[in-house]
Amino acid sequence: MELNHVFIILSVDLFYMMLATGQPPDPPTDVRIDIINDTAIVSWIIPSNQGINWSVIQLYNSKEGDVYLDQGRKHKYLRFPRSSFEIAKLKMCSEYYVRIRCKRRSAYSEFTTQKFWMTNKTFTAEIYENVAITWRTFSDIYAVTTPTKSVIYAVQLGSLISNSKEMSKYKFDQSTTDVSSINITVISVKQIDAGLYGSVDAGSVDVKGCCVLVVTTRPMNPILTIKAERPFANNSITFTCNSTVQRWPEYVPSKLSYQYFGNPRGYTNGNKLILKSLTKSDTGIDVSCQATDDRGKASNMSNTVTLGQYYGPDIVLVKPEYTVINVTEGSKLGPIHCTADCYPKCIFNWKYKKSEHFELVHLNPILTVTDIKRNKAGIYRCSVVHPYDITFMRKVDIEVNVQYSSKIRELLLSDKIETNEWSNATVYSFSEDVNLKMKLSIESNPDPQLVLRTSLITFPPLRYKKRGIAFLSELPSLTCIDSGNYTIQAFNGIKYGDARTVNLMIYCKPRNVISNFKNIETKVNGTEDIVMQIVAFPKPSVAWIRSTGFIWMVQKDRYDYRYRIYSSIHINSKNDFGEYGIHVCNRFGCIVENITITFEDEVGAVTNEYPRIFAAGITTLVIGLIVLIPGTIFVICKCLRTIQKLSAASDEYIEVHRSNPAVAEPYSTLQSQSESRHLQEPESRSLQEPESRSLQEPSNDTYEECGMTTAVDIYQNVKEESSFRMEHECTVN
Repeated sequence: MELNHVFIILSVDLFYMMLATGQPPDPPTDVRIDIINDTAIVSWIIPSNQGINWSVIQLYNSKEGDVYLDQGRKHKYLRFPRSSFEIAKLKMCSEYYVRIRCKRRSAYSEFTTQKFWMTNKTFTAEIYENVAITWRTFSDIYAVTTPTKSVIYAVQLGSLISNSKEMSKYKFDQSTTDVSSINITVISVKQIDAGLYGSVDAGSVDVKGCCVLVVTTRPMNPILTIKAERPFANNSITFTCNSTVQRWPEYVPSKLSYQYFGNPRGYTNGNKLILKSLTKSDTGIDVSCQATDDRGKASNMSNTVTLGQYYGPDIVLVKPEYTVINVTEGSKLGPIHCTADCYPKCIFNWKYKKSEHFELVHLNPILTVTDIKRNKAGIYRCSVVHPYDITFMRKVDIEVNVQYSSKIRELLLSDKIETNEWSNATVYSFSEDVNLKMKLSIESNPDPQLVLRTSLITFPPLRYKKRGIAFLSELPSLTCIDSGNYTIQAFNGIKYGDARTVNLMIYCKPRNVISNFKNIETKVNGTEDIVMQIVAFPKPSVAWIRSTGFIWMVQKDRYDYRYRIYSSIHINSKNDFGEYGIHVCNRFGCIVENITITFEDEVGAVTNEYPRIFAAGITTLVIGLIVLIPGTIFVICKCLRTIQKLSAASDEYIEVHRSNPAVAEPYSTLQSQSESRHLQEPESRSLQEPESRSLQEPSNDTYEECGMTTAVDIYQNVKEESSFRMEHECTVN
């Protein structure tokens, strides 16, 4: 009762506010035309609670203009509450427009206009049905037209001429002799097929016969509602059943009747069912309804409403009681149970938040997602609504975090990282003074740990900055002896993660020269073998600064960055003693190493450098030339000690580099090669360095030279000549 008073007060206030401001009333709605013979019965709905006093109606013929309705006037005033008007003696098959507006004092609403056609021939078909339409015409030369003004066929002097474009839509007897009788079947009618079909006279362009095709749907599924928030014993409850019918043309009226099921008592009033004085025996009764149109077509059954004292939803819970759930991609989410306290049983549904809106996932209280994917992570909502009033709703949200293994999509190593630059190269070359940066595109949840490792060493996890799925980091400082294969691994604890292997070629100029001797004492006509070890990348070229008549041979060690170089010096005269410079270069720089050749004073040399040889020499002088064997033995020992020193130097070099943690692979044992031979080539021949081989090139033990002769031939000739010289000396001695 109090609510009724409030509604009346608000309505009165709205009415006086509209009067005070001069605001026009709303126009009429739902204009309908019912045609009986040559009379059109027009009806409409007047807006309520707006103080409307009059309805004004006008009629217009599309060919002849305005129609006079009231003693020579083109409009008719109808006092409120009248909302219908009959207009007689209208011309058949004509197109009319009825215009209606409302008036309050001096304020008029906008016009509501409705088009209709005058005909007693009306055919109704449900949408997508086939329907036969027929009428007669009074012309010998005419064309049959559709509501869209297209021609189905034409008749001229008793002959029927069909339009081939319309043959699939409209079926008719093309051999008929009764051309004044029109019989057409419209195939699979749609909304666009509704309207006036006529036979248009070719001379006057008048419609000499017609019919109207009405396209309709079945009554929509009714919606059954109740007007009582919480029905209790002795209270009344009202059920309302609502359905609609769509018809084209829209002015054609439709009438619906309603039938209720499940109610043992009560009475109906239009679309309402009223039950008074509810008792406990009414609890649990299921009530539903059905609508039927004026063609006898019935709708589906409505939703079912169960009588009883109801409540809820209250105490909405999810079990397990999580607010955030972590789940691995490809596994199963759930089951997650949603519960609520309701009577009767509430409606449960699970929704997933996509963008800014929620989309339906399940229509039951249990959420289960098999083989969940990462694009299904986010907010899931359990929504509970009361079956009789959807305004009674409760919800609870959970967040689902779908975790998945790390996957490296793109990789870039460079000294400068550009924002949109990517590369998936597997080989990178750079100078050792470059501070190499790394950018990875990684799909990972949670964020991964980035680890750099070689076959022997695993570096501490890399620190990085994250920008979306881009991970920015820096590699540790590396030198050319660290060249090799590196694996970059991204791992977040799920499965095996992902890894990329890259080959780093680190350039450096020559350095770390290890030589058997820097100061050499020899005699005239003596030949000294020079052996050195060098770190460089790419391969260096080696040349004597002072002419020696010999070339340098360059042999790659097991690693691309380590080389052995071989050459010899022959002393032809005293002028050949002195300092000899060795020029070692690659495209990243050069170094110069010097060795000094001095005259060997037998006594002094033996006394100072080799005390055992000196003692043996004194003994030899004392005993005489008879004892030649000890001298020969000492000469042989000298050669052996030279080889042992070279081997010791190589072993020391190996141990130093084995202790370096950045070395990718263990060093192999150095093999000493100390022989060379004199080339019978002009001294002016230039020394050329072949291009450095790729790091992927397999290592071998062949020699690479800086001249024209092949390494293998030189090595073999050196061995042969050295062996021959030693045998010759021993024979002479």
